[in-house]
Amino acid sequence: MTRARDNAAGPDRQSWVDRIDAPEAVRGASTGFSVLLIGGLVQPLVVALVPVLGYVWLPLVAVVAFFVASRRIGNASLPVVHGALAALCSYLLALPLSLLVPAGRDPLQIGLTAATAVVVGGASGFFRGRMSGVEKSGDS
Repeated sequence: MTRARDNAAGPDRQSWVDRIDAPEAVRGASTGFSVLLIGGLVQPLVVALVPVLGYVWLPLVAVVAFFVASRRIGNASLPVVHGALAALCSYLLALPLSLLVPAGRDPLQIGLTAATAVVVGGASGFFRGRMSGVEKSGDS
């Protein structure tokens, strides 16, 4: 699988949207959403079995879901943006469900979770890109 590189200047230069692998980002967002959904549904059981783990369960599930969402970079030539976008979209898919409960409506929590998705997704995309040999756009 060959990754597209964009070393062009001027009007031939691709935008960031053209430099991500949209089908892989959608698949990643869907997978991350599934992890968030299952983790949220399992949380009451975790609280009942191990009360101490119940306090960190949802943040842990969120970080794992954002990593899972951004782990496949496909043909993206900007793996950092690709990973961040996939992770953020997985959270945006789950956001309407979290708004159903009063605790999920806190704007600070929503903003921090979105920021966590961007950071974890971007870092995961960066490291996956480095492992697969994606070069920076400025390299020849």
